[in-house]
Amino acid sequence: MIKTTLILLTAIICVFPLNTFGGCTCGVQPPPEMGGNCAEGNCKNGTGVMTRTDGTRYEGEFKDSLPHGKGVFVYPEMKTEKKGAYSFLISGKYEGGVKKGLKEGQGIFTFLSGTKYVGHFENDRMKGRGIMTVPGGIVYEGEFDNDIPQGKGTVIFPDGRKYTGEVSSNSMSGKGEMTFPDGRKYVGEFQMNKMQGQGMMRYPDGRKEEGLFSEDKFIGKNKPDENGNG
Repeated sequence: MIKTTLILLTAIICVFPLNTFGGCTCGVQPPPEMGGNCAEGNCKNGTGVMTRTDGTRYEGEFKDSLPHGKGVFVYPEMKTEKKGAYSFLISGKYEGGVKKGLKEGQGIFTFLSGTKYVGHFENDRMKGRGIMTVPGGIVYEGEFDNDIPQGKGTVIFPDGRKYTGEVSSNSMSGKGEMTFPDGRKYVGEFQMNKMQGQGMMRYPDGRKEEGLFSEDKFIGKNKPDENGNG
């Protein structure tokens, strides 16, 4: 049985559902504060330090009075603000590319929780290929979109399990394979981090279970028809 594992990420803009391995589902991000007060240096076209009213501090390169080039954003620990179905939290440190005031290109974001993302950013969001490591030993390497794991990737768990396959809505969902430290290997469908759907489990002694899985358990060889009959 696969134990549903949470990767409690303190991402930039998140609400925290309990059924995800990524720990956050991002909502519509409010537009960032683009400008600020120049505290030091040349914040028009050069290098300097800018502070914002929300406590954010930027140090690095500027162009046309906006952070642009290479720089470091430090986001203060802020009180969570709930807007509708989403909870917003900004906290941590970003180092990397900046374009017109937004995180862009290759960068590193270190969250106050200790979680660390190394990879690509686009329009201020984690998007593209990246690696996320979480305190406790969980590592995800693969595709990101809108600040969450989305697409295809690999998850390595501290207990020795390894998942490779599709990731959807911040969870192991779709087609993939899971290897276990005891030698078992499952290849098939997943849904919300569980073996769910058609698949095959192979055991070290040569045995195999092939058919329908539900809630991490093998339940039969036949796929139920539209009336639910196996």
